[in-house]
Amino acid sequence: MLRITNHKNNLRFSCAVLFVILLLTACSPTPTASVSPQPETIETLPSVSSPESTADLPTSESATGPENLTVSLDLNGIGQNFTTEVIDTSSVDKENAPYWEILPQYTVLTISGYPITNHLMKPQIFIYPVNELKNTNEEAGKIANNLQALLKSQEPGENLPFLPMFNAAQVMSAQVKFMDFQNGQGVRFITQFDQAPLPINNYELIYTYQGLTKDGLYYVAAVLPVNLSGLPADQQITDQDPTDFVNNFPAYLENTIQTINQQAAGDFSPTLTSLDEMIQSIEIKQK
Repeated sequence: MLRITNHKNNLRFSCAVLFVILLLTACSPTPTASVSPQPETIETLPSVSSPESTADLPTSESATGPENLTVSLDLNGIGQNFTTEVIDTSSVDKENAPYWEILPQYTVLTISGYPITNHLMKPQIFIYPVNELKNTNEEAGKIANNLQALLKSQEPGENLPFLPMFNAAQVMSAQVKFMDFQNGQGVRFITQFDQAPLPINNYELIYTYQGLTKDGLYYVAAVLPVNLSGLPADQQITDQDPTDFVNNFPAYLENTIQTINQQAAGDFSPTLTSLDEMIQSIEIKQK
């Protein structure tokens, strides 16, 4: 059972930066929104819908995407199978669409039979062509460059690179670990995205892996729901006045991150070990 305690040492997080992020990055690269003392429940963030198969397919399989791109993945018991969809973005109105929707053609793997179903996010793995990403979206290109620099330095900052982009801010990062997949390297961490100060909770908490193939051609981004016993079921503030929660949010978040970092891999569901092994099995090839 997770308990939030008052730990303040060795924390890779600045409370001042948190509020700058929440205020300035929730809706656009340079927004001017303000945080309300009454936090609002965030709307469902955009995710890609993929047709689901009901057949019991092998949990280790390959899928072919654009330009004869082949993706191999061993689900390692996490889910029954996965479906693959190539997202054609050519019809997006680049003049009027939100910046996070302006992307090159990319591939999405959606896992069916995933053990967590009541969650904001779908269990998905996104594969973006790096050169096209940089040419199409300046912000996404910066994220790819930041990831490349992070993998070289292996010195995590307060805000880690993350794709896909959407209209919410990265509130925290914990359980940071650098690890390789079959033909690339990346970083995994536990995080949550919000548009206002909200509890860290099992409806929004995710395991993510952000990586690059060794040849630098593809960006791999896994977004996988994860639960941790002791966290609230959702983002509702029920145990104190919302205004008090907002006022005390920096200290609350500091303590929560410290506590999450102290949990063993097996305390999470799915376990971090099983998720890591699935990610490490990924192989991306061009025929």
